[in-house]
Amino acid sequence: MIPGMFGVDILSELERLLERPYKLAIPNPVVQELKRISEHGKPKERAAARVGLLLIKRGSVIKAKGGADEVILKLATHKQCVVGTTDALLRKELRRQGVPVIYLRQKSHLAIDGWI
Repeated sequence: MIPGMFGVDILSELERLLERPYKLAIPNPVVQELKRISEHGKPKERAAARVGLLLIKRGSVIKAKGGADEVILKLATHKQCVVGTTDALLRKELRRQGVPVIYLRQKSHLAIDGWI
């Protein structure tokens, strides 16, 4: 939802940060959460969620059961993934488990916490 809310081009930012080929993987519960927000969120959140849903086409959706945060934690630790999130609690837990996290910094660019 970052592009829709803050105007940050996350694809360019990911290329800048990662400096290597990468694949976007989006857990199905995240897709469902974006759909829910796009229909029932506040007006700005709805618009941002719609942008997020469009960006999903740039990656692949991973089928998984459970809540979004639960699935993200499980996939990140088992598949050794880097996770992008603006959720402070999820970010803290991911870092506690040694997972690198990409996050929005100063509402203008992405930064990474941890080593790839």
